[in-house]
Amino acid sequence: MTTITPDPPPGSRRDRRQSRAATGSNRNKFVAIACAVVLGAGVAVGIGVAAGGADRQDAADAAPARHTEVSTTTASTAPPTTTTTVPALRQPSPWTLPSFSGTLGPGSDPAIVRAYQHRLVDLRFDPGHEDGNYGQETQYAVQTVQKLFGLPITGRLGSQEALALAAFQYPAPLQPNGEVNRTEIDITKQVLTVYENNQPRLITTTSTGSGQHYCYNSPRVNPTRHICEVATTPSGRFAYTRWVKGWDKSPLGQLYQPYYFNGGIAVHGYTDVPTRPASHGCARIPMHIAQYYPLLVHVGDPVYVFGGQPAQILSSNAI
Repeated sequence: MTTITPDPPPGSRRDRRQSRAATGSNRNKFVAIACAVVLGAGVAVGIGVAAGGADRQDAADAAPARHTEVSTTTASTAPPTTTTTVPALRQPSPWTLPSFSGTLGPGSDPAIVRAYQHRLVDLRFDPGHEDGNYGQETQYAVQTVQKLFGLPITGRLGSQEALALAAFQYPAPLQPNGEVNRTEIDITKQVLTVYENNQPRLITTTSTGSGQHYCYNSPRVNPTRHICEVATTPSGRFAYTRWVKGWDKSPLGQLYQPYYFNGGIAVHGYTDVPTRPASHGCARIPMHIAQYYPLLVHVGDPVYVFGGQPAQILSSNAI
């Protein structure tokens, strides 16, 4: 896959990560096997909560740094965070958004779509380019909003989504006393949030372990064994251990830009991110986000998973 490489986005943590040294070893290659595969229509909307918009520096630091490429093949441990005082969560300002009838979706008025894409960017969702095209990337961002607010997950933007975006407030962190730089994965809502300096840096839809049984043969582990497991994303506190640039091949398929945090479980890009749990244990994220995700996190950053179940090994029988 070819990636585009413009100047890196603002933000010192991401700038530093472009110079990280390569680490990791071949003995960890087998870990990829764990998870590779697997509202109102017709209502006129007038959003005018408050004039003035959101903070422009926040907009400059918003998530779509999506085409910046990391030059290393693995990631190294960054210096420990020295912050002693946890910054308070800053809430975005209300925003005036254009009105529309029915719902927004593919083919909708580009000017209106662009205004909502801009708001999604400011709030740390990533709708893709702010080009007025309501494509798959924008649908993923809207699905994330719908998941957060418990709305029907359609990927289309209606009156309820518009009101929620106009007066949006970040939900309380699942780990309120956690490290200022961390990732939180909400299994219940299927949402992943990256925090930087205790502020949301990225909020995206994810698809985690399906809970289904699956079996595979792994020549890397033991070519004579038939391994069966349950597709789960276990809860707990973990930490990123290594990143593999590009595609990482495994017996179950390929993972794009995987960042491992629990054995063979990783946050990685995938061509299909369903609205429901569908993976073999990994946290799938949209491909356009996976392109720059390694700039947002680094080895050693904690990963908190909430709402999952302990992993189970059903059997490991010789063929």
